[in-house]
Amino acid sequence: MATLLRLVFITNLIDAFLTLTWINAGIAEEANPLMSYLIDLGPVWFVSGKIFVVLAACFILWKLRAVTLAKFVSLLACLFYIGVIFVHIFGIVNTCIIE
Repeated sequence: MATLLRLVFITNLIDAFLTLTWINAGIAEEANPLMSYLIDLGPVWFVSGKIFVVLAACFILWKLRAVTLAKFVSLLACLFYIGVIFVHIFGIVNTCIIE
């Protein structure tokens, strides 16, 4: 469980910086309204917001680590963020091939 939550946190950070890169390049927009608002305030607000939200969720899941549902949600969150990283990688490769 600790490994899953570490991966969630690390992949969230990677997602934050790749998202900022895509947005600053004018290639993508943030789909999450809260994160979009934070991006409008500035990159520090955006990254801080992502860190805070995911860290809070990881903390809650860790406190509930004995509960089977918390383990399942941790696994889903980890798989979700790994999928998001693959989407970023696919986008980078696709953009490089097109240009």
